[in-house]
Amino acid sequence: MAHLARAASVALLLVGISLNPRPSYALDKQGSAHGGKVGDTREESSFDIEGALMVGIALVNPTYAARPDNTGSALMRYALHADIDLLGRKLSIPLDVSLFSDRERSGAKKLSPTELDVITGLTTTHRVGEGLDLEVGVRVEHDRPADRGGFTQTYADTRVRALYSLAEIVPSLGRDLASGDISGYFGLGWFTVNPSYAARPDNTGSALLRYAAHTELSVWQDRVSLGLDATFFTDRRVTALVPSELDATYEVIGHAGRYELHLAYERDMPIDRPGKVQSFVYALFVCSFDLVHDALKPVEGRGSIISP
Repeated sequence: MAHLARAASVALLLVGISLNPRPSYALDKQGSAHGGKVGDTREESSFDIEGALMVGIALVNPTYAARPDNTGSALMRYALHADIDLLGRKLSIPLDVSLFSDRERSGAKKLSPTELDVITGLTTTHRVGEGLDLEVGVRVEHDRPADRGGFTQTYADTRVRALYSLAEIVPSLGRDLASGDISGYFGLGWFTVNPSYAARPDNTGSALLRYAAHTELSVWQDRVSLGLDATFFTDRRVTALVPSELDATYEVIGHAGRYELHLAYERDMPIDRPGKVQSFVYALFVCSFDLVHDALKPVEGRGSIISP
């Protein structure tokens, strides 16, 4: 199984490397397929395209860069997430496209893109128990400056996520939360091909593993939610299994129909040695879409402007 995952990741990586072989520091902007939500067992294995359009703004940003070479200061993010379901959740192509702008540019140029990031791959998601799904996938990311030449960054990873919904496991919980839920996922990622992705906020080391957890408390028919994300990275050059970085995000989410509004605070820090700590506050407006079904899933892409 491991050699098959590596072969798939290498194939995806070659696409990105063919665009530009020069390495730089990677950013992680992957969201869960299908919004990171536990699926309905009645879903058909049919074709669909679903996802969301997003516009974000960094309200307070002392450190987040506007290009892959860590120059500038990010102001805006324009993003698209889509799941192209070939066989429903059983076989899907996730696609994430993000554009960033630089607040240090003058006039209207503050709003024009300075970086383009693209992530794509293959995922498969299956029901493994009541209120529990398992997602397995491989993806490649390629980031490049959009306003000038410069460094690009590319990596491929293999990832497994266990998605849960406590309201499905304990129906009384959903009633107690006014048709809400406590949901999320636990994940393990392996940087299968990684020429450049760092293991700490100061861009030292080389990431090998990613331990991730997301939990969300939603109430009042999912109109209001509180979310928490925690992601640990390990350094293949030091102790491969022991975390070297922690990225934590706290957020409040308002949800009405196809629209969401997120207000979040993220703090990234090394945990195995002293070093650079970075934090920022951002707001994100989301509009979901589904080209086949009327029912729209909430968006899991909670970390709208993920740390460098």
